[in-house]
Amino acid sequence: MELRKSVYLKSVEAISKNHMILAQMPNLELSDTEVVQTFSRSSATIAKVNLVGSQETVRAMTKLSSELGAAYMKLSAKRLPLIARKTDIEILDDLIEASSKEKDRIIAMMKEVNLQGIKDERLWEVINDNYEFENKQTEKYLSDRDSLADINSQEILEFSRECFRSLKVIYPLMADALVAVRNEMKLPFDGESFKELMEESYKKSEECLEEFISEVAENG
Repeated sequence: MELRKSVYLKSVEAISKNHMILAQMPNLELSDTEVVQTFSRSSATIAKVNLVGSQETVRAMTKLSSELGAAYMKLSAKRLPLIARKTDIEILDDLIEASSKEKDRIIAMMKEVNLQGIKDERLWEVINDNYEFENKQTEKYLSDRDSLADINSQEILEFSRECFRSLKVIYPLMADALVAVRNEMKLPFDGESFKELMEESYKKSEECLEEFISEVAENG
């Protein structure tokens, strides 16, 4: 029984981590490595239930673990384009910064040539051409970056909805797993009331998410 308690406590903690990482996937600052490691470690922990659990508990945990894994695979595939676009945006940010620095260098050169009273038309033509080139490059980088950022912002909002919807399927399976564990541990637990509580919590969270998305859309 003590072994079972230890395994179940660690399994519930692992399930909670998997649940939380699914909810956090719209945060693109969260690395793919962190997501993969969380699921890999948690899945190994949950699998230990197969060694000590009753048939009912193993069945409930297996269903939950399978649904968590399926949600992870589905959401990871849809997250990849967002990560790729984020990388492209970061590259453009670097190009914009480099181009801006080059324009500053050219302006400093203009000031220096002007202070020295140099009247070489060819030199001024080259300097001006370089400045115009960098200026056009900056404008292009900014335009490309803004376009990618707008697309990613919209798709992240929709991806947030998908992540949240995946949790709706997982909630009742979490309740079933907890009921099975508590029954095996001889701990009274009203599974139906717990499911209702989780459903209410989901609805309130869903309303908050939709309000947030609406505000973001209105504010551009």
